Amino acid sequence: MDGARNGSSGGPGGAVAGPASGSRCLHRVARERDAGPAWWRAAPLDEGVRLRAMAAADRRAGLRERALRSARPDALVVDVVGDHWTDLPGDVPGDDDESVTRQALAGGAALVWGAALPADRGTGRAGLRCTLAAVPGGGYVPVLVVNHKVVDPRRSRRSSGAVVTRLLDWDPAPDPTLRLRRHPADLDRLVHAWHLLEALGYAASHPVGAVLGLGSARAVVHELDPVLAAADRNHATRLAVLRGEVDTAPSRVGECRTCPWWEGWDDRGTLVAGCRDRLVVADDVSLVVGGGQVGPVRAAGVRTVAELAEAGPERPPDWNGEPFSDAVLRARAHRDGEVVVPKVARPTIPRADIEVDVDLESHLDDGAYLWGTLLTLRDGRRLEAEGYRPFATWARLPDPDEGRSFAEFWRWLTGIRDRAEGQGRTFRAYCYFRSAENGWMLSTATRFGPEGTVAEVRGVPSVAEVRGFLSSPQWVDVHEAVATQFVSTSGLGLKVVAPVAGFRWRDPDAGGEASIGWYRDAQASRGVERERGRERIMAYNEDDVRATRAVREWISRGI
Repeated sequence: MDGARNGSSGGPGGAVAGPASGSRCLHRVARERDAGPAWWRAAPLDEGVRLRAMAAADRRAGLRERALRSARPDALVVDVVGDHWTDLPGDVPGDDDESVTRQALAGGAALVWGAALPADRGTGRAGLRCTLAAVPGGGYVPVLVVNHKVVDPRRSRRSSGAVVTRLLDWDPAPDPTLRLRRHPADLDRLVHAWHLLEALGYAASHPVGAVLGLGSARAVVHELDPVLAAADRNHATRLAVLRGEVDTAPSRVGECRTCPWWEGWDDRGTLVAGCRDRLVVADDVSLVVGGGQVGPVRAAGVRTVAELAEAGPERPPDWNGEPFSDAVLRARAHRDGEVVVPKVARPTIPRADIEVDVDLESHLDDGAYLWGTLLTLRDGRRLEAEGYRPFATWARLPDPDEGRSFAEFWRWLTGIRDRAEGQGRTFRAYCYFRSAENGWMLSTATRFGPEGTVAEVRGVPSVAEVRGFLSSPQWVDVHEAVATQFVSTSGLGLKVVAPVAGFRWRDPDAGGEASIGWYRDAQASRGVERERGRERIMAYNEDDVRATRAVREWISRGI
Protein backbone atom coordinates (compact mmCIF):
# COMPACT_ATOMS: atom_id res chain seq x y z
CA MET A 1 0.00 0.00 0.00
CA ASP A 2 1.12 3.54 -0.62
CA GLY A 3 0.95 5.77 2.41
CA ALA A 4 -1.09 8.84 3.24
CA ARG A 5 -1.15 11.25 6.12
CA ASN A 6 -3.61 10.71 8.91
CA GLY A 7 -7.27 11.51 8.34
CA SER A 8 -7.07 14.97 9.94
CA SER A 9 -4.63 17.64 11.01
CA GLY A 10 -4.63 21.25 12.04
CA GLY A 11 -7.94 21.14 13.92
CA PRO A 12 -11.48 21.31 12.44
CA GLY A 13 -10.90 24.63 10.70
CA GLY A 14 -7.79 23.47 8.83
CA ALA A 15 -8.76 19.83 8.52
CA VAL A 16 -7.44 17.79 5.63
CA ALA A 17 -8.77 14.36 4.70
CA GLY A 18 -6.58 11.57 3.43
CA PRO A 19 -7.64 8.69 1.17
CA ALA A 20 -6.84 6.15 3.88
CA SER A 21 -10.25 6.96 5.35
CA GLY A 22 -12.00 6.73 2.00
CA SER A 23 -14.02 3.62 2.78
CA ARG A 24 -13.75 4.01 6.53
CA CYS A 25 -16.54 4.21 9.06
CA LEU A 26 -17.31 7.91 9.41
CA HIS A 27 -17.54 7.59 13.19
CA ARG A 28 -13.95 6.36 13.20
CA VAL A 29 -12.93 9.41 11.17
CA ALA A 30 -14.62 11.63 13.76
CA ARG A 31 -12.96 9.88 16.70
CA GLU A 32 -9.53 10.20 15.11
CA ARG A 33 -10.26 13.89 14.56
CA ASP A 34 -11.03 14.36 18.25
CA ALA A 35 -8.05 12.29 19.41
CA GLY A 36 -5.52 14.23 17.36
CA PRO A 37 -2.24 13.05 15.78
CA ALA A 38 -0.80 11.84 19.10
CA TRP A 39 -3.38 9.07 19.12
CA TRP A 40 -1.57 7.22 16.32
CA ARG A 41 1.52 6.80 18.48
CA ALA A 42 -0.43 5.23 21.38
CA ALA A 43 -3.23 3.22 19.76
CA PRO A 44 -2.66 -0.52 19.40
CA LEU A 45 -2.35 -1.63 15.79
CA ASP A 46 -4.19 -4.70 14.55
CA GLU A 47 -1.61 -7.44 13.97
CA GLY A 48 -2.94 -8.29 10.53
CA VAL A 49 -2.76 -4.65 9.44
CA ARG A 50 0.79 -4.39 10.76
CA LEU A 51 1.97 -7.55 9.01
CA ARG A 52 0.39 -6.58 5.71
CA ALA A 53 1.98 -3.14 5.89
CA MET A 54 5.36 -4.75 6.51
CA ALA A 55 4.85 -7.13 3.58
CA ALA A 56 3.93 -4.21 1.34
CA ALA A 57 7.08 -2.37 2.45
CA ASP A 58 9.19 -5.45 1.68
CA ARG A 59 7.66 -5.73 -1.78
CA ARG A 60 8.10 -2.06 -2.48
CA ALA A 61 11.75 -2.17 -1.45
CA GLY A 62 12.39 -5.04 -3.86
CA LEU A 63 10.64 -3.28 -6.73
CA ARG A 64 12.48 -0.05 -5.94
CA GLU A 65 15.83 -1.81 -6.21
CA ARG A 66 14.81 -3.39 -9.53
CA ALA A 67 13.54 -0.08 -10.92
CA LEU A 68 16.72 1.76 -10.00
CA ARG A 69 18.93 -1.00 -11.38
CA SER A 70 17.07 -1.29 -14.69
CA ALA A 71 16.76 2.42 -15.42
CA ARG A 72 18.30 3.64 -18.66
CA PRO A 73 21.50 5.66 -18.22
CA ASP A 74 19.78 8.73 -19.68
CA ALA A 75 16.69 8.40 -17.46
CA LEU A 76 16.61 10.56 -14.34
CA VAL A 77 15.19 8.43 -11.52
CA VAL A 78 14.85 10.14 -8.14
CA ASP A 79 14.54 8.01 -5.00
CA VAL A 80 12.94 10.21 -2.35
CA VAL A 81 12.86 7.86 0.64
CA GLY A 82 14.94 4.78 -0.07
CA ASP A 83 13.84 1.78 2.01
CA HIS A 84 12.27 3.80 4.84
CA TRP A 85 8.60 3.51 3.99
CA THR A 86 6.36 1.10 5.91
CA ASP A 87 2.74 2.37 5.70
CA LEU A 88 2.51 2.15 9.49
CA PRO A 89 0.84 5.02 11.40
CA GLY A 90 3.19 7.96 11.69
CA ASP A 91 5.06 7.08 8.47
CA VAL A 92 4.09 10.24 6.61
CA PRO A 93 5.84 12.57 4.18
CA GLY A 94 7.99 15.27 5.74
CA ASP A 95 8.86 18.74 4.52
CA ASP A 96 12.28 17.59 3.27
CA ASP A 97 10.74 14.81 1.18
CA GLU A 98 8.21 17.27 -0.26
CA SER A 99 11.06 19.61 -1.23
CA VAL A 100 12.98 16.77 -2.93
CA THR A 101 9.82 15.78 -4.78
CA ARG A 102 9.25 19.31 -6.09
CA GLN A 103 12.85 19.51 -7.27
CA ALA A 104 12.56 16.15 -9.05
CA LEU A 105 9.39 17.22 -10.86
CA ALA A 106 10.90 20.57 -11.82
CA GLY A 107 14.00 18.76 -13.10
CA GLY A 108 11.98 16.49 -15.42
CA ALA A 109 12.65 13.18 -13.66
CA ALA A 110 11.40 10.11 -15.53
CA LEU A 111 10.39 8.41 -12.28
CA VAL A 112 10.06 9.74 -8.73
CA TRP A 113 10.08 6.79 -6.33
CA GLY A 114 8.34 7.46 -3.02
CA ALA A 115 7.33 10.98 -3.97
CA ALA A 116 5.85 13.08 -1.15
CA LEU A 117 2.93 15.15 -2.45
CA PRO A 118 2.16 18.04 -0.07
CA ALA A 119 -1.27 18.69 1.40
CA ASP A 120 -3.64 20.98 -0.49
CA ARG A 121 -5.35 23.11 2.15
CA GLY A 122 -7.59 24.72 -0.45
CA THR A 123 -9.41 21.47 -1.19
CA GLY A 124 -8.79 19.87 2.20
CA ARG A 125 -6.67 17.03 0.87
CA ALA A 126 -3.95 15.53 3.05
CA GLY A 127 -0.47 14.96 1.71
CA LEU A 128 0.25 11.53 0.29
CA ARG A 129 3.23 9.40 -0.63
CA CYS A 130 3.24 7.47 -3.90
CA THR A 131 5.43 7.00 -6.98
CA LEU A 132 5.18 9.34 -9.96
CA ALA A 133 5.85 8.37 -13.57
CA ALA A 134 6.41 10.80 -16.42
CA VAL A 135 4.24 10.34 -19.50
CA PRO A 136 4.73 11.35 -23.14
CA GLY A 137 3.38 14.81 -23.81
CA GLY A 138 4.35 16.07 -20.38
CA GLY A 139 3.15 15.71 -16.84
CA TYR A 140 3.06 12.84 -14.36
CA VAL A 141 0.68 10.13 -13.23
CA PRO A 142 0.47 8.62 -9.73
CA VAL A 143 1.50 5.00 -9.26
CA LEU A 144 0.73 2.84 -6.23
CA VAL A 145 2.89 -0.14 -5.27
CA VAL A 146 0.63 -2.63 -3.48
CA ASN A 147 0.91 -6.14 -2.09
CA HIS A 148 -2.34 -7.58 -3.41
CA LYS A 149 -3.50 -8.99 -6.72
CA VAL A 150 -4.42 -6.40 -9.31
CA VAL A 151 -5.13 -8.80 -12.19
CA ASP A 152 -6.28 -12.37 -12.75
CA PRO A 153 -5.63 -14.73 -15.67
CA ARG A 154 -8.21 -13.88 -18.32
CA ARG A 155 -10.54 -16.72 -19.29
CA SER A 156 -13.19 -14.81 -21.22
CA ARG A 157 -12.56 -13.16 -24.58
CA ARG A 158 -15.46 -10.74 -24.18
CA SER A 159 -13.20 -7.93 -22.98
CA SER A 160 -9.92 -6.52 -24.26
CA GLY A 161 -7.90 -7.40 -21.16
CA ALA A 162 -6.19 -5.25 -18.54
CA VAL A 163 -4.23 -2.23 -19.77
CA VAL A 164 -0.60 -2.39 -18.62
CA THR A 165 2.62 -0.42 -19.07
CA ARG A 166 6.22 -0.19 -17.96
CA LEU A 167 6.82 2.73 -15.64
CA LEU A 168 10.01 3.96 -17.31
CA ASP A 169 8.53 3.60 -20.79
CA TRP A 170 4.92 4.75 -20.41
CA ASP A 171 2.99 3.15 -23.27
CA PRO A 172 -0.34 1.64 -22.06
CA ALA A 173 -1.66 -1.29 -24.07
CA PRO A 174 -4.15 -4.12 -23.40
CA ASP A 175 -2.75 -7.46 -22.30
CA PRO A 176 -5.18 -10.11 -23.60
CA THR A 177 -3.99 -12.64 -21.01
CA LEU A 178 -5.00 -10.56 -17.98
CA ARG A 179 -8.32 -9.54 -16.41
CA LEU A 180 -8.43 -6.37 -14.33
CA ARG A 181 -9.13 -6.46 -10.59
CA ARG A 182 -10.52 -3.18 -9.30
CA HIS A 183 -9.88 -2.24 -5.68
CA PRO A 184 -11.97 0.77 -4.55
CA ALA A 185 -9.33 1.79 -2.01
CA ASP A 186 -6.65 1.87 -4.74
CA LEU A 187 -8.84 4.02 -6.98
CA ASP A 188 -9.61 6.39 -4.10
CA ARG A 189 -5.89 6.89 -3.43
CA LEU A 190 -5.16 7.40 -7.13
CA VAL A 191 -7.84 10.08 -7.40
CA HIS A 192 -6.50 11.76 -4.27
CA ALA A 193 -2.95 11.73 -5.64
CA TRP A 194 -4.17 13.00 -9.00
CA HIS A 195 -5.77 16.05 -7.40
CA LEU A 196 -2.58 16.77 -5.43
CA LEU A 197 -0.58 16.59 -8.66
CA GLU A 198 -3.05 19.02 -10.23
CA ALA A 199 -2.54 21.42 -7.34
CA LEU A 200 1.22 21.30 -7.92
CA GLY A 201 0.77 21.88 -11.65
CA TYR A 202 2.42 18.63 -12.74
CA ALA A 203 -0.54 16.39 -13.62
CA ALA A 204 -0.74 14.74 -17.04
CA SER A 205 -3.32 15.94 -19.55
CA HIS A 206 -6.14 13.69 -18.33
CA PRO A 207 -6.88 11.77 -15.11
CA VAL A 208 -5.08 8.44 -15.11
CA GLY A 209 -3.09 6.38 -12.63
CA ALA A 210 -1.49 2.98 -12.27
CA VAL A 211 -1.05 0.22 -9.72
CA LEU A 212 1.96 -2.07 -9.56
CA GLY A 213 0.79 -5.19 -7.73
CA LEU A 214 0.76 -8.96 -7.74
CA GLY A 215 -0.12 -10.87 -10.88
CA SER A 216 1.59 -8.63 -13.43
CA ALA A 217 5.21 -7.61 -14.02
CA ARG A 218 3.97 -4.28 -15.40
CA ALA A 219 1.83 -1.55 -13.87
CA VAL A 220 -1.91 -1.81 -14.42
CA VAL A 221 -3.38 1.42 -15.77
CA HIS A 222 -6.67 2.88 -14.49
CA GLU A 223 -8.61 5.64 -16.22
CA LEU A 224 -9.89 7.80 -13.39
CA ASP A 225 -12.64 9.76 -15.16
CA PRO A 226 -15.32 7.11 -14.35
CA VAL A 227 -14.63 7.28 -10.60
CA LEU A 228 -13.74 10.96 -10.11
CA ALA A 229 -17.22 12.17 -9.18
CA ALA A 230 -17.89 9.41 -6.63
CA ALA A 231 -14.41 9.77 -5.08
CA ASP A 232 -14.86 13.54 -4.81
CA ARG A 233 -18.22 13.08 -3.07
CA ASN A 234 -16.64 10.66 -0.60
CA HIS A 235 -13.87 13.15 0.06
CA ALA A 236 -16.39 15.96 0.66
CA THR A 237 -18.26 13.80 3.18
CA ARG A 238 -15.07 12.88 5.05
CA LEU A 239 -13.99 16.50 5.10
CA ALA A 240 -17.38 17.58 6.49
CA VAL A 241 -16.97 15.06 9.31
CA LEU A 242 -13.48 16.31 10.07
CA ARG A 243 -14.74 19.90 10.17
CA GLY A 244 -17.48 18.96 12.63
CA GLU A 245 -20.25 19.69 10.14
CA VAL A 246 -21.70 16.17 10.26
CA ASP A 247 -22.59 14.28 13.43
CA THR A 248 -21.71 10.57 13.62
CA ALA A 249 -22.64 7.67 15.88
CA PRO A 250 -21.20 4.16 16.26
CA SER A 251 -22.65 1.30 14.26
CA ARG A 252 -21.10 -2.13 13.82
CA VAL A 253 -19.55 -2.77 10.38
CA GLY A 254 -16.93 -5.16 9.05
CA GLU A 255 -14.14 -2.67 9.79
CA CYS A 256 -14.86 -2.93 13.53
CA ARG A 257 -12.88 -6.16 13.67
CA THR A 258 -9.58 -4.34 13.21
CA CYS A 259 -10.50 -0.91 14.58
CA PRO A 260 -8.93 0.14 17.91
CA TRP A 261 -11.99 2.29 18.65
CA TRP A 262 -14.09 -0.89 18.90
CA GLU A 263 -12.58 -1.57 22.30
CA GLY A 264 -11.67 2.06 22.95
CA TRP A 265 -8.33 3.77 23.65
CA ASP A 266 -7.48 7.27 24.70
CA ASP A 267 -4.48 9.29 23.50
CA ARG A 268 -2.32 7.83 26.29
CA GLY A 269 -2.95 4.25 25.19
CA THR A 270 -5.36 3.52 28.07
CA LEU A 271 -8.33 1.24 27.51
CA VAL A 272 -11.59 3.19 27.83
CA ALA A 273 -15.21 2.64 26.82
CA GLY A 274 -15.33 1.94 23.09
CA CYS A 275 -17.94 1.62 20.37
CA ARG A 276 -18.78 -1.95 21.34
CA ASP A 277 -19.64 -0.97 24.91
CA ARG A 278 -21.88 1.84 23.69
CA LEU A 279 -23.69 -0.46 21.26
CA VAL A 280 -24.15 -3.17 23.89
CA VAL A 281 -25.59 -0.68 26.39
CA ALA A 282 -27.96 0.61 23.71
CA ASP A 283 -28.78 -2.95 22.53
CA ASP A 284 -28.18 -1.50 19.07
CA VAL A 285 -29.58 -3.52 16.19
CA SER A 286 -26.27 -3.31 14.27
CA LEU A 287 -24.89 -5.89 16.72
CA VAL A 288 -26.78 -8.59 14.79
CA VAL A 289 -27.50 -6.99 11.39
CA GLY A 290 -24.93 -6.39 8.65
CA GLY A 291 -23.81 -2.84 7.94
CA GLY A 292 -25.66 -2.48 4.62
CA GLN A 293 -28.91 -3.76 6.14
CA VAL A 294 -28.98 -1.54 9.21
CA GLY A 295 -30.52 1.40 7.33
CA PRO A 296 -33.67 -0.45 6.17
CA VAL A 297 -34.19 -1.93 9.64
CA ARG A 298 -33.87 1.43 11.38
CA ALA A 299 -36.09 3.06 8.77
CA ALA A 300 -38.75 0.51 9.72
CA GLY A 301 -38.55 1.67 13.33
CA VAL A 302 -36.47 -1.24 14.64
CA ARG A 303 -33.60 0.23 16.68
CA THR A 304 -32.67 -2.53 19.16
CA VAL A 305 -31.87 -6.23 19.10
CA ALA A 306 -34.83 -6.87 21.40
CA GLU A 307 -37.20 -5.18 18.94
CA LEU A 308 -35.80 -7.20 16.05
CA ALA A 309 -36.20 -10.44 18.04
CA GLU A 310 -39.93 -9.74 18.28
CA ALA A 311 -40.32 -8.69 14.64
CA GLY A 312 -42.80 -10.46 12.40
CA PRO A 313 -41.99 -12.29 9.15
CA GLU A 314 -42.53 -9.27 6.86
CA ARG A 315 -39.21 -7.82 5.79
CA PRO A 316 -38.63 -4.05 5.79
CA PRO A 317 -38.69 -2.09 2.52
CA ASP A 318 -35.31 -2.01 0.71
CA TRP A 319 -34.07 -5.05 2.66
CA ASN A 320 -31.61 -7.12 0.63
CA GLY A 321 -29.14 -9.92 1.22
CA GLU A 322 -29.94 -12.74 3.62
CA PRO A 323 -33.54 -13.76 4.40
CA PHE A 324 -35.04 -11.41 6.97
CA SER A 325 -36.03 -14.44 9.05
CA ASP A 326 -32.30 -15.17 9.55
CA ALA A 327 -31.77 -11.72 11.05
CA VAL A 328 -34.71 -12.24 13.40
CA LEU A 329 -33.36 -15.65 14.45
CA ARG A 330 -29.92 -14.12 15.08
CA ALA A 331 -31.48 -11.43 17.25
CA ARG A 332 -33.25 -14.11 19.30
CA ALA A 333 -29.99 -16.05 19.68
CA HIS A 334 -28.23 -12.88 20.87
CA ARG A 335 -31.03 -12.21 23.35
CA ASP A 336 -30.81 -15.76 24.68
CA GLY A 337 -27.00 -15.84 24.93
CA GLU A 338 -26.54 -18.37 22.10
CA VAL A 339 -23.71 -18.19 19.56
CA VAL A 340 -24.63 -20.64 16.76
CA VAL A 341 -28.18 -21.91 16.29
CA PRO A 342 -29.76 -24.06 13.53
CA LYS A 343 -32.34 -22.59 11.19
CA VAL A 344 -33.47 -25.97 9.84
CA ALA A 345 -35.00 -28.88 11.72
CA ARG A 346 -32.32 -31.46 10.87
CA PRO A 347 -28.97 -30.10 9.61
CA THR A 348 -27.04 -32.50 7.38
CA ILE A 349 -23.72 -32.75 5.55
CA PRO A 350 -22.53 -35.33 2.97
CA ARG A 351 -20.33 -38.09 4.45
CA ALA A 352 -18.24 -40.91 2.95
CA ASP A 353 -16.39 -44.14 3.82
CA ILE A 354 -13.04 -42.37 3.38
CA GLU A 355 -12.77 -38.70 4.32
CA VAL A 356 -9.93 -36.20 4.02
CA ASP A 357 -9.99 -32.76 5.61
CA VAL A 358 -7.81 -30.16 3.88
CA ASP A 359 -6.47 -26.80 5.07
CA LEU A 360 -3.79 -24.63 3.49
CA GLU A 361 -1.49 -21.94 4.85
CA SER A 362 -0.40 -19.10 2.61
CA HIS A 363 1.73 -16.04 3.17
CA LEU A 364 -0.41 -13.13 2.01
CA ASP A 365 -0.48 -13.27 -1.81
CA ASP A 366 3.08 -14.64 -2.12
CA GLY A 367 2.06 -18.31 -2.30
CA ALA A 368 0.67 -21.35 -0.49
CA TYR A 369 3.42 -23.02 1.51
CA LEU A 370 1.56 -25.73 3.45
CA TRP A 371 -1.23 -28.16 2.54
CA GLY A 372 -2.41 -30.02 5.62
CA THR A 373 -4.57 -33.15 5.42
CA LEU A 374 -6.40 -35.37 7.90
CA LEU A 375 -7.37 -38.88 6.79
CA THR A 376 -10.36 -40.57 8.47
CA LEU A 377 -11.59 -44.11 7.67
CA ARG A 378 -15.25 -44.39 8.69
CA ASP A 379 -16.05 -47.88 7.44
CA GLY A 380 -13.52 -49.74 9.60
CA ARG A 381 -11.57 -51.13 6.62
CA ARG A 382 -7.83 -50.64 6.12
CA LEU A 383 -6.29 -48.33 3.56
CA GLU A 384 -3.33 -46.57 5.16
CA ALA A 385 -2.63 -44.96 8.50
CA GLU A 386 -5.19 -42.39 9.58
CA GLY A 387 -4.09 -39.00 10.83
CA TYR A 388 -2.48 -35.73 9.86
CA ARG A 389 -0.10 -35.36 6.89
CA PRO A 390 1.50 -32.03 5.94
CA PHE A 391 2.91 -31.17 2.51
CA ALA A 392 5.08 -28.09 2.86
CA THR A 393 7.75 -25.89 1.35
CA TRP A 394 9.82 -23.58 3.51
CA ALA A 395 11.48 -21.82 0.58
CA ARG A 396 11.08 -18.05 0.62
CA LEU A 397 8.03 -17.37 -1.53
CA PRO A 398 7.44 -16.94 -4.37
CA ASP A 399 9.46 -20.00 -5.39
CA PRO A 400 8.89 -22.99 -7.73
CA ASP A 401 9.21 -25.28 -4.70
CA GLU A 402 5.65 -24.24 -3.94
CA GLY A 403 4.72 -26.27 -7.03
CA ARG A 404 6.67 -29.27 -5.75
CA SER A 405 4.85 -29.35 -2.40
CA PHE A 406 1.47 -28.93 -4.08
CA ALA A 407 2.27 -31.73 -6.52
CA GLU A 408 3.00 -34.07 -3.61
CA PHE A 409 -0.24 -33.08 -1.92
CA TRP A 410 -2.23 -33.57 -5.13
CA ARG A 411 -0.63 -36.93 -5.85
CA TRP A 412 -1.48 -38.18 -2.34
CA LEU A 413 -5.05 -36.81 -2.35
CA THR A 414 -6.00 -38.16 -5.75
CA GLY A 415 -4.25 -41.43 -4.91
CA ILE A 416 -6.53 -41.86 -1.88
CA ARG A 417 -9.53 -41.02 -4.05
CA ASP A 418 -8.58 -43.49 -6.79
CA ARG A 419 -7.86 -46.31 -4.32
CA ALA A 420 -11.23 -45.74 -2.66
CA GLU A 421 -12.96 -45.93 -6.01
CA GLY A 422 -11.08 -49.11 -6.91
CA GLN A 423 -12.26 -50.74 -3.68
CA GLY A 424 -15.87 -49.69 -4.15
CA ARG A 425 -15.72 -47.22 -1.24
CA THR A 426 -17.03 -43.68 -1.20
CA PHE A 427 -14.64 -40.73 -0.88
CA ARG A 428 -15.01 -37.07 -0.01
CA ALA A 429 -12.58 -34.28 0.81
CA TYR A 430 -13.56 -31.32 2.99
CA CYS A 431 -12.39 -27.78 3.59
CA TYR A 432 -13.76 -24.83 5.52
CA PHE A 433 -14.62 -21.95 3.18
CA ARG A 434 -13.54 -23.20 -0.20
CA SER A 435 -12.57 -19.86 -1.75
CA ALA A 436 -9.07 -20.03 -0.24
CA GLU A 437 -8.34 -23.64 -1.16
CA ASN A 438 -9.95 -23.30 -4.60
CA GLY A 439 -8.09 -20.10 -5.34
CA TRP A 440 -4.67 -21.48 -4.42
CA MET A 441 -5.23 -24.83 -6.18
CA LEU A 442 -6.13 -23.03 -9.40
CA SER A 443 -3.36 -20.46 -8.97
CA THR A 444 -0.73 -23.13 -8.39
CA ALA A 445 -1.91 -25.16 -11.39
CA THR A 446 -1.90 -22.00 -13.53
CA ARG A 447 1.64 -21.09 -12.53
CA PHE A 448 3.29 -24.52 -12.29
CA GLY A 449 1.06 -26.93 -14.26
CA PRO A 450 1.63 -28.27 -17.79
CA GLU A 451 1.07 -24.81 -19.27
CA GLY A 452 2.66 -22.99 -16.34
CA THR A 453 2.97 -19.23 -16.58
CA VAL A 454 5.99 -19.30 -14.22
CA ALA A 455 7.58 -22.73 -14.68
CA GLU A 456 6.32 -26.26 -15.21
CA VAL A 457 6.82 -28.43 -12.13
CA ARG A 458 6.51 -32.17 -12.50
CA GLY A 459 3.36 -33.58 -10.95
CA VAL A 460 1.36 -30.35 -10.81
CA PRO A 461 -2.02 -31.03 -12.47
CA SER A 462 -3.57 -29.02 -15.25
CA VAL A 463 -6.10 -26.31 -14.49
CA ALA A 464 -8.79 -28.45 -16.15
CA GLU A 465 -8.02 -31.38 -13.83
CA VAL A 466 -8.19 -29.16 -10.76
CA ARG A 467 -11.47 -27.61 -11.93
CA GLY A 468 -12.92 -31.06 -12.48
CA PHE A 469 -12.23 -32.05 -8.88
CA LEU A 470 -13.38 -28.75 -7.38
CA SER A 471 -16.74 -28.96 -9.20
CA SER A 472 -17.35 -32.58 -8.19
CA PRO A 473 -19.52 -33.75 -5.26
CA GLN A 474 -16.33 -35.21 -3.75
CA TRP A 475 -15.19 -31.70 -2.71
CA VAL A 476 -17.33 -30.39 0.16
CA ASP A 477 -17.25 -26.93 1.73
CA VAL A 478 -18.14 -27.34 5.42
CA HIS A 479 -18.60 -23.59 5.79
CA GLU A 480 -21.23 -23.68 3.05
CA ALA A 481 -23.09 -26.44 4.90
CA VAL A 482 -22.95 -24.35 8.08
CA ALA A 483 -23.96 -21.07 6.41
CA THR A 484 -27.04 -22.58 4.74
CA GLN A 485 -28.29 -24.30 7.91
CA PHE A 486 -27.20 -22.09 10.84
CA VAL A 487 -27.04 -18.47 11.95
CA SER A 488 -24.52 -17.02 14.36
CA THR A 489 -24.21 -13.91 16.52
CA SER A 490 -20.43 -13.83 15.93
CA GLY A 491 -20.00 -14.92 12.34
CA LEU A 492 -19.60 -18.42 10.97
CA GLY A 493 -15.82 -18.70 10.82
CA LEU A 494 -14.14 -21.90 11.93
CA LYS A 495 -12.82 -20.23 15.11
CA VAL A 496 -16.44 -19.46 16.10
CA VAL A 497 -18.21 -22.67 15.08
CA ALA A 498 -15.65 -25.31 16.13
CA PRO A 499 -15.71 -24.33 19.86
CA VAL A 500 -19.51 -24.68 19.78
CA ALA A 501 -18.89 -28.19 18.41
CA GLY A 502 -16.59 -28.87 21.39
CA PHE A 503 -13.19 -28.36 19.72
CA ARG A 504 -10.32 -26.34 21.23
CA TRP A 505 -7.07 -25.23 19.59
CA ARG A 506 -3.90 -26.15 21.46
CA ASP A 507 -2.34 -22.74 20.82
CA PRO A 508 -4.35 -19.93 22.46
CA ASP A 509 -3.01 -17.47 19.88
CA ALA A 510 -4.00 -19.58 16.88
CA GLY A 511 -5.43 -17.64 13.94
CA GLY A 512 -4.83 -16.77 10.33
CA GLU A 513 -3.28 -13.38 11.05
CA ALA A 514 -1.09 -14.85 13.79
CA SER A 515 0.21 -17.52 11.42
CA ILE A 516 1.41 -14.80 9.05
CA GLY A 517 3.64 -13.49 11.82
CA TRP A 518 4.79 -16.99 12.76
CA TYR A 519 5.77 -17.64 9.15
CA ARG A 520 7.75 -14.41 8.90
CA ASP A 521 9.49 -15.13 12.20
CA ALA A 522 10.32 -18.69 11.12
CA GLN A 523 11.77 -17.42 7.85
CA ALA A 524 13.90 -14.84 9.64
CA SER A 525 15.24 -17.14 12.37
CA ARG A 526 17.80 -19.93 12.27
CA GLY A 527 18.41 -23.33 13.85
CA VAL A 528 16.23 -24.38 16.76
CA GLU A 529 14.09 -21.24 16.65
CA ARG A 530 13.27 -21.79 13.00
CA GLU A 531 12.24 -25.41 13.66
CA ARG A 532 10.07 -24.34 16.57
CA GLY A 533 8.37 -21.78 14.37
CA ARG A 534 7.65 -24.35 11.68
CA GLU A 535 6.36 -26.83 14.24
CA ARG A 536 4.03 -24.19 15.65
CA ILE A 537 2.59 -23.49 12.21
CA MET A 538 2.05 -27.19 11.47
CA ALA A 539 0.42 -27.75 14.88
CA TYR A 540 -1.96 -24.90 14.11
CA ASN A 541 -2.66 -26.32 10.65
CA GLU A 542 -3.31 -29.75 12.14
CA ASP A 543 -5.76 -28.27 14.61
CA ASP A 544 -7.56 -26.52 11.76
CA VAL A 545 -8.22 -29.77 9.88
CA ARG A 546 -9.25 -31.48 13.12
CA ALA A 547 -11.58 -28.57 13.83
CA THR A 548 -13.12 -28.97 10.37
CA ARG A 549 -13.78 -32.64 11.08
CA ALA A 550 -15.23 -31.78 14.50
CA VAL A 551 -17.75 -29.41 12.90
CA ARG A 552 -19.05 -31.89 10.33
CA GLU A 553 -19.26 -34.65 12.94
CA TRP A 554 -21.19 -32.24 15.16
CA ILE A 555 -23.61 -31.58 12.29
CA SER A 556 -24.00 -35.32 11.64
CA ARG A 557 -24.78 -35.99 15.30
CA GLY A 558 -27.81 -33.74 14.97
CA ILE A 559 -26.16 -31.00 17.06
